[in-house]
Amino acid sequence: MRVRLQTLMLGLVAVALFAGCPTSSNRSTPANRQASSTPLKTPFVPKNGDYPGKGKITKINNDLGSVELNHEEIKDVMPAMQMEFFVSDKALLKGLKVGDEVDFTLRYNNGQETIVAISKTK
Repeated sequence: MRVRLQTLMLGLVAVALFAGCPTSSNRSTPANRQASSTPLKTPFVPKNGDYPGKGKITKINNDLGSVELNHEEIKDVMPAMQMEFFVSDKALLKGLKVGDEVDFTLRYNNGQETIVAISKTK
């Protein structure tokens, strides 16, 4: 009885192992791999320039010279999200506080994003 049980278990293990193996009809070959794969998309890279934005201040770091904004979509740069940005001059943060709704200008320059203007929304 014990030998039969071991044989049965070994058989089940073998079936489980072979069930996951590809058959000759579904094996991946260079020809069908290429046909079934999706082409890689080139990541979007914004053009260098200044872009207007709107958002709400969620954090200010005067020492570091950064502001975290929950911002709307910045057209041609990025979708709406909450993100921290450095400012070009720490003086831009003067008079701003967490919770302020702001308009800002984001400068994109070779992969670097910096806020170059920011003011409370009127």
